[in-house]
Amino acid sequence: MTRREWLTALGGVSALIAGDALSATAAQGPGGISADLTALGMAELAKAYAAGSVTPLEVTAAYLARIDRENPGLGAFVTVSRDRAVDETRRLLVGGQGTAARSALMGVPVAHKDLFRTRGVRTAGGSRLYEHDVPEADADTVARIAMAGAVMLGKTNTHELGGGVTTINPFFGTTRNPRDVTRIPGGSSGGSAAAVAAHLALVATGSDTGGSVRIPAALCGCVGLKPTFDLLPTTGLLGACPTFDHVGLLTRTSEDAALMLATIVPAVDGRGLAGATFLEAYRAAVTRGVRGLRVGVARGDFFDRLEPGVLRAVEATIERLRVAGARVRDVSTPANARLYGDMFGPIAVSEIRATYGRAFRARPDAFSKDFAAVFDGPGPTAAAVAIAREARDAVQRSIEATLEDVDVILAPTVPMVAPLIAGPIDGMRILQNTWVFNAARVPAVSVPCGTGAHGLPVGLQLVGRPFREPALLAAATLVEHLVRA
Repeated sequence: MTRREWLTALGGVSALIAGDALSATAAQGPGGISADLTALGMAELAKAYAAGSVTPLEVTAAYLARIDRENPGLGAFVTVSRDRAVDETRRLLVGGQGTAARSALMGVPVAHKDLFRTRGVRTAGGSRLYEHDVPEADADTVARIAMAGAVMLGKTNTHELGGGVTTINPFFGTTRNPRDVTRIPGGSSGGSAAAVAAHLALVATGSDTGGSVRIPAALCGCVGLKPTFDLLPTTGLLGACPTFDHVGLLTRTSEDAALMLATIVPAVDGRGLAGATFLEAYRAAVTRGVRGLRVGVARGDFFDRLEPGVLRAVEATIERLRVAGARVRDVSTPANARLYGDMFGPIAVSEIRATYGRAFRARPDAFSKDFAAVFDGPGPTAAAVAIAREARDAVQRSIEATLEDVDVILAPTVPMVAPLIAGPIDGMRILQNTWVFNAARVPAVSVPCGTGAHGLPVGLQLVGRPFREPALLAAATLVEHLVRA
């Protein structure tokens, strides 16, 4: 398709995207060769755009057609933003103001977790409280992604107000795991992980308070990145726990996560790397390879109650690292149920009550029974919260000290494969290996590392030094290469 034909086609893009006619055209793929455009990664898509063998119009159409076919059975999207997708595609076609023409995100189909405010598109937060809310402006992270030229496909389902690990939502329905629709996708960014894993979006945003990006990534078999605390802004996010809330990303590969993060992190500000510098550091670390990489395996509570298949997949990956020349040793990292109860719990409950207490008193009907339980009783005392904050500071110091002696900390992301929607579901067990790294505010990423029971995905969690995402994502990429070898 020439640029002239592309611009001509734009006049009918709304009608074409909505119907079956364009899905047949999109299926032709680059150069008219039969291909699934939704299978292309970010680098592949950028090359196809640069070569002129495919256009954002065709790619957007292919994704929307796939959403039409697959989403009714998955429940990944709660809102499909066709009008905005058309508008953003138009902006790309005519080179509109603010579009970064050479951005790695140009023309990339993206989904946003429904906790992120989106201009002109309902942001319900998985809650009756916001079910009719249509924001006038984007959340800061959404705005950065839009300015980079991505095309927003819609909003993905979340656990109610981000407060759970299943994405079984009493108001907006249950999201199902693309690997087995009888099972949960994890949460609370379950809709985003399901969309990426099922090729309903190439990348997606998520939020992570105690594991809400990494858990669904592990259970659905994609990559979930929780960057360093505050590296990506939470402005415009319907968060509840400012101490622990992180903005995160869900992608198909660690390379895509690196490309995306490098594009939306602002210029170097003394805390980390951005743009070309970020990617140079990432690619240099990938080129150096595994040999000499210092890997600290967090044993103890992180390996407690692992399903046998999860243990086998994780240990096999650790052995591959050793054989490839990594310097692997065990490390001690704090994480146990008592610490959760004494530190994470009091802070989280007190902040949720502060965020939503007034709304609960005014509209108790807008909250599920499970979420309403947070407001039972008097809540944590000020003294308990103060002690918890001191403990959080100590956890951060401890984990950062460990990271002075190793390049990455490694642990299973979730101790089991995805549970059945029908249950039983042990939420605390699902959460046991992720929440402590929110408390420590260090970057963490989950990557697929094989399969466990029933052939379901297993996730491996890698943790790095604050604001050293290039090195962390390089290590994650190297792990992916070893697993696929």
